[in-house]
Amino acid sequence: MEHAAFDTVLLQTQTDPAASTAAMPHILGLFKAISRLPDSQLDVMVLRHLCGFDDERASSLLGVPLATVRADERRAMRHLDSALTLPPDTEGPLT
Repeated sequence: MEHAAFDTVLLQTQTDPAASTAAMPHILGLFKAISRLPDSQLDVMVLRHLCGFDDERASSLLGVPLATVRADERRAMRHLDSALTLPPDTEGPLT
C-alpha cells in the first residue's frame, strides 16, 4: 500500500506553482481527514510520518506498547485511505 500523501519531503520540495495549485485540493482533503483522527492515532501519525520516528521511538515517546503504536497507525491509515479514495463515477448510463 503506497501512501504518497504522507511524503512531506515531496511537499516541501515542490517548486512548480501550477503543480502546487493542482495538488491543493488533495492536500486540503488530507488535512481534513487527519483532523478527524482520534488523538492517539493522530499522535502516532505525527510522530511516524511528519517527525520521521520509527515505531520504537514513537512507542517510547508516547509511553504506550509497541503493538499499540502499530495498531493505531494501521487504523489511521485505513481511515485516511477510505477518506481520500473517491467513489467510482456513477453518473450517466453504463455503456
